[in-house]
Amino acid sequence: MAFIIRRFYSSVIEKTVLISKSTDVFENLALEHWFYRHSNFTNKSMLLLWVNSNCVVIGRHQNPWLEINFDSAIDVRMARRNSGGGTVFHDNENLNMTFFTSRDIYNRKKNLELIVETLKSEWNVVTEINKREDIVIDNIYKISGTASKLGRPNAYHHCTLLVNCNRELMSSLLRKREKNIETNATVSVTSDVLNLTQINNKVCINRLMTAVGLQYLKTVGNKTTTDQGFNYVTPNEQTFPGFNEIKNEMESWEWRYGRTPKFNITVKSNDEHSVILSVKNGIIENVATTCNVSLSHLINEKFNMKIVEEIKQCLETIRV
Repeated sequence: MAFIIRRFYSSVIEKTVLISKSTDVFENLALEHWFYRHSNFTNKSMLLLWVNSNCVVIGRHQNPWLEINFDSAIDVRMARRNSGGGTVFHDNENLNMTFFTSRDIYNRKKNLELIVETLKSEWNVVTEINKREDIVIDNIYKISGTASKLGRPNAYHHCTLLVNCNRELMSSLLRKREKNIETNATVSVTSDVLNLTQINNKVCINRLMTAVGLQYLKTVGNKTTTDQGFNYVTPNEQTFPGFNEIKNEMESWEWRYGRTPKFNITVKSNDEHSVILSVKNGIIENVATTCNVSLSHLINEKFNMKIVEEIKQCLETIRV
């Protein structure tokens, strides 16, 4: 005997727009994860709008040393988010949007269409959604990247929107360079980017928040909605019990670097000498060399790019 199971949902969805008062990447990522972990999005959806000060955010399954050109002279924080996808640069002229729903009504394409419609209606900026579900201009220039986290019962889709970000700093941090790293980690796809202000200089963060928020509050799918309006929120432990624990994990070395998939990095001199470091969970677990030099003291050390520079200097000494 076959049984047919039907799911019945309420015809009314409550919608809310929240704007984070924080510009700290770890606070905003922790707030996002807190809502994902603790909220009930049955018959409810929420849009969280947030802006970060200078930072680079890598995907959950990425290698920071492959994705980022670390420079001690540049004061930029590095964070690892809970969703997959590629690496992005944030500053105070980049708007981040997180669309929360239950898994059953998750619809990433509809969220992107909402943004496309807002840009067209408010500023006459014509954009498209490409096959990778990025928002692009002229089918070439990327203005928005996108990623998701799908669980049970909750899900979210989040994306960026480049308003007037520092493209020079972004390029210096994220421009692809040969680093001789072998890994199965997710690798970012390089794209040409534009700021919205390069198309229409009247676009600004505050007005964009308002326009996207109002468009979001209009409809969700085919269901009747109740408008709960805009609210500002300050991420903290008092308002969101358990928040500090999430934030501390986000800031930890173990999360940001220790979650890196296993990789090998080859360090070469100008001649035939080379050193191969095998790194697991961010820790050097093996060192192989083609020259008569002992580097066993590096085993069980936390990997960083300073070690690579030290090895290069060592190889140069041998050559001389």
